[in-house]
Amino acid sequence: MKILAVDDDPIILELLTEVLKVAGFTNLTVCESAHDALAAIDHANTPFDCLLFDIQMPKMDGIQLVSAVRKLPAYKITPILMITAMTERSYIDSAFAAGATDYITKPFEVGEVSARLNLIQDLVTERHQKTDLNPVESVRKATSIVSPEDFQARLTLSDIDGFIDYIALENYLLQISQLSLFGMQAFGVVIPDAERMFRSSSLYEYHAAITDIAEGVSDSLKPRRFFISHAGAGQFICVLIEGSSIDPHALEADLHDRLHEMDLHFCDGRPLMVSPVVGEPLALQMKSRRNVVSTLVRALSLAEAAARTPRSESTTTGSPLNKLFGF
Repeated sequence: MKILAVDDDPIILELLTEVLKVAGFTNLTVCESAHDALAAIDHANTPFDCLLFDIQMPKMDGIQLVSAVRKLPAYKITPILMITAMTERSYIDSAFAAGATDYITKPFEVGEVSARLNLIQDLVTERHQKTDLNPVESVRKATSIVSPEDFQARLTLSDIDGFIDYIALENYLLQISQLSLFGMQAFGVVIPDAERMFRSSSLYEYHAAITDIAEGVSDSLKPRRFFISHAGAGQFICVLIEGSSIDPHALEADLHDRLHEMDLHFCDGRPLMVSPVVGEPLALQMKSRRNVVSTLVRALSLAEAAARTPRSESTTTGSPLNKLFGF
């Protein structure tokens, strides 16, 4: 795996080099500034597979570097791990919001670094296998009918406020759980009968629809601070990160209005009628990766349960008294 590590402290870079060597990762390029890192990325014959960025650096810090790299087409989904001794919540939030995938704290522990990079290597290998297609095959794939595997895959979307990769969301919550989860909530958003809806659509149509729906969810959640991830199929997981709350019924109605305004269609002109269901929010309390995974699954289950139970008139349009007085 080809790795680029960036830190303005040469001693840290030397230490990191030795730690990576012990962990079995020797294909390493090191830089002492964000400027040098961008130059190394620009001049690389083949893209780096994994990036390690320190947060605190002069001129351009690690968070700004993440934002700059994510704008490069070849690095839209490249794993980026932040390396820092800082444990302030705001820096962690900002790093993941900018596009970070995971977090490694100083001082380095060989076991932790090795475990995280081995997971990254498995992810990189899987992505290489999926994208190692010739141009003709790539076009055929985009226009082919959505397969069950395509439908279940978690999508990584770009240029949507608050959207991060699902694995990055798990890593973020695991990191934040070491500090404080007070006031944080998770909830699911699901598209009822999504598999039937997209059964005969092209992969391009499916990806476009998921992107549009994610954008609608993002817009409906503003101005709150939040993260959204695609959980596969027609499902999204949302996390409110600063103690704000939602009324799932009101959010759902707002989302429906936004999607209606988008006037979504399939490529053949058929209208794409989607009415996502928002689940009840779930307070976050977790201390391990297993707890993180189970909590997110439970949040999605609550949304699925809501989708199976039609909203009553009293919850969707208000009670008779409310309607009488115009509320």
